[in-house]
Amino acid sequence: MIFNLFGKKDAADDNHVFIDRAYVNSTAKMNACAELAKTAPDTIFICWFDETVEKFKVFFKEQGISEDRVIIARYMNTHLLQSKTPVFTEHYPLHTKELELIKGWILEKIIVYSAMDEPLFKHFGSDKLIPLMKMMGMKEDEVIEHSMVTKSIIKGQEKIAEQVSFEHSASSQGDWMKKNIK
Repeated sequence: MIFNLFGKKDAADDNHVFIDRAYVNSTAKMNACAELAKTAPDTIFICWFDETVEKFKVFFKEQGISEDRVIIARYMNTHLLQSKTPVFTEHYPLHTKELELIKGWILEKIIVYSAMDEPLFKHFGSDKLIPLMKMMGMKEDEVIEHSMVTKSIIKGQEKIAEQVSFEHSASSQGDWMKKNIK
């Protein structure tokens, strides 16, 4: 999922709106989000799942950051975007659901913070990649940001969509993967 070096190149893929910032683990991702919250006070953090919202609200409160800046995606609308910069704290397993939410937003790029230890990445074997990355000297607080990562995530989401016949709601990304993947 991380690098699809030999996949067919699609020119339309170069126009994706998401920019992924992937970290080795969720702790590093949350720390990066907290740092962004402190340095960019107009940023709001959008979570897809209730469990993620709760984790971020608790973490932000511990960091002295207003928990009101964490919003669940189902309550997100263009009114909340006024003079704010949206950042996603995770991917939804289905890319079409992400595109549906952002339809009508007048933004060229939207940052998504992800972690290799999240269920979406684990579904595609990130458990094997994490030790290799650490062995090669990657630090936990280093970010991987490249259009190839974003393209690979989108392709992974499309593969997941092919396996879902009826979508069941879930409170976490892991719960969603268990309930919806054949």
